[in-house]
Amino acid sequence: MFAIRAAARATIAVAPVAAVQLRAASKAAVKKVSPKKKVSAKKVAPKKKVSAKKVAPKKTAVRKAAKKAIVAKRAAAKVAKAAKKAAAKKAKAAKVAKKAAAKKAKIAKKAAAKKAKVAKKQAASAKKAEAKKAKAAKKKAAVLKKKAAAAKKAAAKKAKLAKLKAKKAASPAKKRAALARKRAAAKKNKLAAQKKAAALRKKAALAKRKAAVQAKKAKLAAKRKAVADKKKAIRAAGASNPYSLFIAKTTKGSKGTANLKDVAAKWKSMPAPQKAQYVAEAKRNAAQRQKVKASFKKAPTKYALYVKQNFAAAYAAASRKTNDRKQAFKMATKEVAMKYKSSQ
Repeated sequence: MFAIRAAARATIAVAPVAAVQLRAASKAAVKKVSPKKKVSAKKVAPKKKVSAKKVAPKKTAVRKAAKKAIVAKRAAAKVAKAAKKAAAKKAKAAKVAKKAAAKKAKIAKKAAAKKAKVAKKQAASAKKAEAKKAKAAKKKAAVLKKKAAAAKKAAAKKAKLAKLKAKKAASPAKKRAALARKRAAAKKNKLAAQKKAAALRKKAALAKRKAAVQAKKAKLAAKRKAVADKKKAIRAAGASNPYSLFIAKTTKGSKGTANLKDVAAKWKSMPAPQKAQYVAEAKRNAAQRQKVKASFKKAPTKYALYVKQNFAAAYAAASRKTNDRKQAFKMATKEVAMKYKSSQ
């Protein structure tokens, strides 16, 4: 568009120059032919006839001047034609450049969407792996707890057998002494078994807490990463406001040195047809942003859908029973939860 305007201006500028040159040549020819002073009728009227040889030089000068004017006119036309051709060439180049830029932007958008999809998939895989790890830790803690209970049971059984054996000892004195020793040993063993069981329980609890902390950290990290990926994908979709898009494109590569006042003035003075391309691109970016946001949304659970369908009726029924809104809300929530459990 700018190239066509420049060519038109060049053509308009050349045409007056050619016209001026033509007028100047005509004036010069007239000056050469016309006498400097007016001659009276008495002096002009010759008594004798003027020969053709004296008149011929004047006609030749007029012809030369006319010829020069024609040559100047042709040169001006040639210059105008060349300027028009150059303008058309520039317009064609601008059209090709615009098409290439649009193609490049389309490829960049496609790559950004693909990257966001891959990031989402990686986040889901990481979340799944962390959940698996937490499940394994929980299972390990349960096994340790089971082992501790088995050890306690074995110790009790052993103590019981020892007690029965001591009872069948030979003499009453020996029996008593043996019984005392056995009891002391049993007590000692019991204390040791209790300590061991307590240590195992403590270890299992510690492992469980550690696994819970790790799972919580992993969940938080996955959540933060998902949020960061979402923000990155939204930014990659581009600005959804025409003015913001214009600022981003104008100040690209300036590293903070661009004058925003000049950019704003340029935007205000820009004609509507030129702004239209930014408006169209901003609309496309807004649609892409909506797609990215929708791709990151979680699907509602069965319980959430059930609550959405049945809570209004339950709350209305509870409101008729009491004027307290909080109490009505609690009653409606409880009723919906019970109905959902019974329906499953």
